Amino acid sequence: MGAAGLWNVPGYAAVRELGAGGGGRVVLAAHEATGSHVAIKYLSEELRGEPGFLDRFRDEARLLVEIDDPHVVQLYEYVESGQGAAIVMELVNGTTLRALLRAEGATGPEAALAVLKGSLLGLSSAHEMGVVHRDYKPENVLVQGDGASKLADFGVAVRAGGSAVPAGTPPYMAPEQWTGVVPSAASDVYAATAVFFECLTGHRPYEATEQALLRHLHQTAPIPADDVPEPVRGLVERGLAKDPALRPASAAMFVAELEEAAAAAYGADWEERGRRRLAALAAALAATFPLNRPEAAEVSTSLARTVLQTALRAARRKGFKLTAAAGLLVLAAGGIGAYALDSGSGGRPAAHPVVPVAAPAATPASPAPLSPSPSPSVSPSPTGEPSATASTQASATPPDAAPPTSPASPSASAPAATAVASVTVGGLSLAPGASRTAPSAASGTVTVATSGTGKVALTVRFTLNGETAATEKITLNGARKYTRTVTHALGGHPCSGTWGITATTAPAARGGSSAATAKVPACPTAVTGLKVVSLKVSGPRTATAQVQVTADGTGPITLNGAFDAGDGGEGSKTATLSGKKSYTRTMSFTFPQRVCGRPVTFTASTDPPAPSASASRTVQTGCPAAVTSVAVARLARVLTAATTAVTVTTENAEPVRLTVTWLLAGKAAGSESVTLSGKTSYTVTLKFTYPRMPCGKTWGVTAATAPAAASGAATLTKKTGACVVLS
Repeated sequence: MGAAGLWNVPGYAAVRELGAGGGGRVVLAAHEATGSHVAIKYLSEELRGEPGFLDRFRDEARLLVEIDDPHVVQLYEYVESGQGAAIVMELVNGTTLRALLRAEGATGPEAALAVLKGSLLGLSSAHEMGVVHRDYKPENVLVQGDGASKLADFGVAVRAGGSAVPAGTPPYMAPEQWTGVVPSAASDVYAATAVFFECLTGHRPYEATEQALLRHLHQTAPIPADDVPEPVRGLVERGLAKDPALRPASAAMFVAELEEAAAAAYGADWEERGRRRLAALAAALAATFPLNRPEAAEVSTSLARTVLQTALRAARRKGFKLTAAAGLLVLAAGGIGAYALDSGSGGRPAAHPVVPVAAPAATPASPAPLSPSPSPSVSPSPTGEPSATASTQASATPPDAAPPTSPASPSASAPAATAVASVTVGGLSLAPGASRTAPSAASGTVTVATSGTGKVALTVRFTLNGETAATEKITLNGARKYTRTVTHALGGHPCSGTWGITATTAPAARGGSSAATAKVPACPTAVTGLKVVSLKVSGPRTATAQVQVTADGTGPITLNGAFDAGDGGEGSKTATLSGKKSYTRTMSFTFPQRVCGRPVTFTASTDPPAPSASASRTVQTGCPAAVTSVAVARLARVLTAATTAVTVTTENAEPVRLTVTWLLAGKAAGSESVTLSGKTSYTVTLKFTYPRMPCGKTWGVTAATAPAAASGAATLTKKTGACVVLS
């Protein structure tokens, strides 16, 4: 029995209680054979005695053991005896999505997409095993320090097509869950989308204090898709469809739709940025992580996870079942381990510790540390009946429970003082914040080796450009080797220099303190100013704009220019800027048709975006003169006096310059110019007197316009009569 007379799972030393509620308690414990951390969920004695609850608790273990996926919290053992029932599971050193939403509000679209993808992958594994979760909510999504997420708590999960009794958490229940329809994967997709909506907006899609009204909203109210960013509205509308047949047929199919929409809207690296954002949000709550809380008993977490996972796979191959033996069967990492109880009378177990009669095939070793930050609770179902779940959601942290101890043998000598053999630092990672002012999440791994299991004080110092940015103190005891992942927010995101972690122990390590440093990744260049200096339209179709861009760095910037002439057409130009902090660029575009007489608009934007997003300028264009044709209609002469008539047609009434040149013997003898305007058709008569008109010579006129006619100048010539020779 553990502290205060509470039953503890044999083979595990309780470190402290992580949370408790009406459904039971969740305890941070150490596997005695390996020293690895686990989380143990104990069913409350009150519920254990109620009809059906123990069966449901046992069913949760059956379901969890079949799901082997990195996005789902893993089960290691299910233990049941006359003294209690418990599930031993993976310890997730992180926080719940509910805690993040409560502390930070909306996560931003990329982080929300990352959470949704991880959750859908976890649900997909469950659905492939024929399991429907039925209680997907932020309390059951655990976010780790690196931004990865895991799905927890299958307390009301059932086989697909199984029980139709309403169960779940009302704000996230699909319309069909309220009416007792046989559960399906589509119900989990609905709940996951509702949580996705909450991550995007900071509030639930439907909110009401009365369950009857909440049910009505889920079943009849329009989907509030306008509340979410436009690129992901289609995902929300699909996932929250009232009719389950209109939702994605499976979580796996929804993942495919999500990835396509996310890449189209936010680029191929959206998931990496989303994970970094989640890591930064989690870093602000790092002090609440189960293994980061002060005075937590520290044990080794570096033992091979392979031992447990290999054994767990062996257990799955052997199958999981409970028999009617006089005692109980324990689902263990090495297979089925039977624990016999003294039947006494009538097969009722006696109240003394269980004795193993068939040990597991392999000694279980816990995986890398992680904790659900759990506090068991029982949530009411829509019918008012409690659901059979001991939820691992975050709640108020109870006082630390002292680690279990064994009474010392009277003949035992006092233990030798613990010395620190070595301390090392590695695995540095810096996740930048979502903006220049958002905190960066710095993390690393500290490994401490000792000569004994006594207490060691570990001081971790985070440095930025040689100065201390944060300090964390951790107490280690109970093992000879410790591996701790430390995380801290560095404040505003640095853009240059170095950062690092220094670890010091008391007593001091044999080689002194250990430190590791890394270069701070350069911040992406931000655009600080964008201006369209000028916009001109030359000729009937060509527009030219001049743009100024300023930035806070010399990194690459994409400049986009959009030209628009309404019915006259539209087009775009793109330029890449880099190497300077100030740029002036000229961008030109030729429209497919004439744009004279129309307003022409040029809009400039950049990636990354400018503070004002875009800048634009509009000009009202006029139409330049255009000559359709010019012709010499008449040419006459009387002696040396010549007369000509020239016709000109134009596309508009803009001014046109007509020049007529008189010719004699192929050379210009004189010229005259007139300006034509106000009409689109002209006939001009001009006269010219030649100084002399020799016989047998060519004479005439050439008529040209400015602007030139489409067919060019017009020329008409004649020849004087042959000379008469007098004898």
